[in-house]
Amino acid sequence: MLKLDRNNPNAFIGVILLVVLVVFVLPDRLPGSIADLSPQLFAGIPCARLPAARDLAAHQSILGRQAQDPLQLKLTAGAINDEGGLVMRLTVANRSLGTAPIVFQEDNFVVAEADDDTDGFGLIIQPAPDAGLRERANPNPATYDENDIRLLGPRQACVHSLELVASAAMISDGGSASAWYRMRAAGEQQPQSEGVREIFPDQGLDILTEGVVFSEEVKIAPRA
Repeated sequence: MLKLDRNNPNAFIGVILLVVLVVFVLPDRLPGSIADLSPQLFAGIPCARLPAARDLAAHQSILGRQAQDPLQLKLTAGAINDEGGLVMRLTVANRSLGTAPIVFQEDNFVVAEADDDTDGFGLIIQPAPDAGLRERANPNPATYDENDIRLLGPRQACVHSLELVASAAMISDGGSASAWYRMRAAGEQQPQSEGVREIFPDQGLDILTEGVVFSEEVKIAPRA
């Protein structure tokens, strides 16, 4: 059993430093370490299961509205299986201390050979898959349904997986992919529930300085 020598000032200082380490360093470093050791355990919840926004004219995070460029995207590519199937996995992380609103529409997620310049989430993949390319329906509306605005909490991450069918060219030679999230407008407020006091003039979606954030490009290995 470890005993503290009260007559040794160095031991006392050492205990204080350990307490400081636990309180200030571990909360920041431990989640990343766990994620590196066990990504499936600490990957985040599905983006489609994030809470949806409600009555945004009255209920928004002030810190989230002030956050600039809080989002970080990370894309990973699974191996091409014997049937040509390929799973792309996107992780969306909020690096700020405020709740960040994001527009996430699972059925309106673009998959393209090049950036199509629409707002929302999209995946750029080359060469084109045999199945899975899709355009955005009703791109860049002035206002978004609050059911499509998801709330990503402070330091929280969410994940979204896309299943594609690799082309013959990708199976033999591999390929590359990257993801984007673009939002160039704050979003106009919708009519609110009866009795809700309107405090915020917009939906608070303008959190990107350049209007867009990209993930790093990842390589897709040919099928072994």
